[in-house]
Amino acid sequence: MEENVKSLRTRIPNAKRQECLKLFEEGIGYKKTAKITGLNPYSVRDYKRRYAQGDASWAERGGEDAE
Repeated sequence: MEENVKSLRTRIPNAKRQECLKLFEEGIGYKKTAKITGLNPYSVRDYKRRYAQGDASWAERGGEDAE
């Protein structure tokens, strides 16, 4: 009698990831980026760290293209 339960974690749409990347390129910090995009600050912080290391691959993979 196991229910099919959706994961509590949801994938961040690629459009939101791209928006984060654009804001980082404009010099916006992760806290303000999180507020602007409505994303979890911890996720955005991780994206910012990867961006600072020269890795922008996170911006185009794994998300859903939801509108």
